[in-house]
Amino acid sequence: MATNSIGRTTTVRTDSTVISGFTPSLLEPIHDAVQQVQNLRLVLQDDKQRIGCFLGAGCPLGIYDVDGVKSITLIPAVIELTKQVAQGLLAADNASKDTSEPTQYKNQWDLWCKECQADGDKEPTVEDILTELRALANRKGNAEFLGMSKAALTTLDEKICSLITEQMKKNLPAYRCSYNQFASWVGGVYRTFPVEIFTPNYDLLFEQAFEQHPLPHFDGFVGSREPWFDLSSIEHDAIPARWIRLWKLHGSINWEKREEVIDAAQVTRVVRVAGEAKEGKVMIFPSHLKYDQSRRMPYLAMLDRLKEFFHGSLVKVSGGLGREEDAPRLVICGYSFLDDHLNEVLLDGLRANRNAQCFALMYSNLADHQRAVRYAEKQANLTVLAHDGAVVGTRAGLYRPLSNSPIENMPWLYEESVTTTGTYVNQLRCRLGDFHYFGLFLEQLCGTRSDNVQPNTQL
Repeated sequence: MATNSIGRTTTVRTDSTVISGFTPSLLEPIHDAVQQVQNLRLVLQDDKQRIGCFLGAGCPLGIYDVDGVKSITLIPAVIELTKQVAQGLLAADNASKDTSEPTQYKNQWDLWCKECQADGDKEPTVEDILTELRALANRKGNAEFLGMSKAALTTLDEKICSLITEQMKKNLPAYRCSYNQFASWVGGVYRTFPVEIFTPNYDLLFEQAFEQHPLPHFDGFVGSREPWFDLSSIEHDAIPARWIRLWKLHGSINWEKREEVIDAAQVTRVVRVAGEAKEGKVMIFPSHLKYDQSRRMPYLAMLDRLKEFFHGSLVKVSGGLGREEDAPRLVICGYSFLDDHLNEVLLDGLRANRNAQCFALMYSNLADHQRAVRYAEKQANLTVLAHDGAVVGTRAGLYRPLSNSPIENMPWLYEESVTTTGTYVNQLRCRLGDFHYFGLFLEQLCGTRSDNVQPNTQL
């Protein structure tokens, strides 16, 4: 029995629910949740190691209300985003019925949804549809597909991107939230190596959090009036260590592709604009879009940074720069390993550098993340921490029941529930995969709290 932070008498127990799809050996309570969280704490407190954070689409769901009780869903996850895009296309069709050129976006969308699910797979997401749509829109020849010309495919692509932008151009709440707590941790310690943030998210929430605190950060763009993407600045990496590196793997709603004439030559440039990019110009989600200098495409450069993170740090040697093997530490939160392309880069990096270590913080139970479990069972330097269990050193199992270890001041290690008899019970749960609780964890780790956050402004 124990007394929790709000004065209720509780008991601490683990849940022995059978994990569907796993062998019986996985049901064994073999892992110490408190010890695993302590291991993560030591990694995040180390100011000498290279630390990176891979923060996925689940992070915006970790923004809770002012009381810290419920997620406010500031930006929807990809499944809900797909539904919002479909509704937006239908609304656009209805709004155009009285014009001389009515649109049929929703009919085209439905055709693509059916086409992308032709193999009987799960319902396609907006990212699945964009991938296939762009592949065909940029093929050679002028043949139509699903009754749509290449121009119609491009128009549909642009409309989908504009609807995604509408969902993404949100501001952080005025009160302190998980993004502010994360920014406090990043800027709270002087580090030998800069913290590197990798995110497939298109939104500007991390940028807002860093600017509110304020923390200098570099995202691959240089300049002042209309910053442009500069590959050489990324490759030489001469930015001071106190500058955070923010690498947006799938682009951003404020990246804009420009076709310009410079010295009588047609040039394609990518610039970062204030607010969001113009409709038809926004660069989000990697695609097969042609670029005159494909090696300089921002998406490829961002992925290169993720690859380089595992390969060691650049150091000065005789004759220039060399690479020094070290032990980088990557923490994953808000990502469910559903993107095969990103998974390949992550796993290749872990295989190439056995000294590297990755902590994957999962939002729910092990049974909900069988792909991540499968990866971690084969990769010893990938640790998966889920609600009810973990995979550590390739061994998957549940958490052992606690004896007398206090967790009441660690809300990321328990979940309060009510039994049928009305008793309040603290179930042992590692909830660090929820960005809200990860933020609370980082705030306690910092040992300080700063409420000096500038008020938000509209984009």
